[in-house]
Amino acid sequence: MEAYFDEEDPPGVVVVSQTCDIVSDPARNPWVVVCPLVKADPARVTEIERGGVPRLALVENAPEGLVAEIARSLTISKDLLASWQRNQGFTDPGKAVEFARSLERCFGRFAFPDDFNRSISPLLKKLKDGYGKEKAEVGRVARSVAELRVRPSAAWDAGNVHVRFLLILKPEDQREAQIAEISSAFEAILSTLSWQGSFQLDEPFLHLGTYDDFLARDYIESVALDINALSFAARYQAAVNPL
Repeated sequence: MEAYFDEEDPPGVVVVSQTCDIVSDPARNPWVVVCPLVKADPARVTEIERGGVPRLALVENAPEGLVAEIARSLTISKDLLASWQRNQGFTDPGKAVEFARSLERCFGRFAFPDDFNRSISPLLKKLKDGYGKEKAEVGRVARSVAELRVRPSAAWDAGNVHVRFLLILKPEDQREAQIAEISSAFEAILSTLSWQGSFQLDEPFLHLGTYDDFLARDYIESVALDINALSFAARYQAAVNPL
């Protein structure tokens, strides 16, 4: 039994199936999903750490210079998997969670309408460019936000859509900016955006708070903005183990 890849065989693979699926009865569920390990130079690894390459992800214990190409998954049999040498991919639970978030990001990103993407591109650029700048206001503000979400007033393809931005803040002791500064900075950026198509700002257009301050409805009726340095970049995340 063999596996065939489009190009040369990769130097290794990482299993991305859930543990419960892996250990389930092969007679009922004989398959697992793996992703190939591919070469990446140091510059590429840095870009991945910053969240700039959603199709690639870091595997903690992979050989140096190898990363997972999660956008190129492969289904294989458990019999084949059992015939390969096993190495533990992660020993740090936090790194394993980061990898899981990379999978979520690659396959779970919401497809915003083109007009909306064009409208908010200046906001995303400012946040991405400023996130790693230690003393810049936009950097301190962005690093104080745990998640940035947007809630539409109607279906995304409706004829008239008002959008409200939800800024979910980190705990107070992890913020680098005060709430007033965060609010002022985002209001200044959002108020200058040129909205295209059917989109425009809601009133009010900004809602700040911690996870405790938002209703469940706010969360499930909104969509996360994929700001790589804000929501997914491992290098800049606080070393908090969520497990």
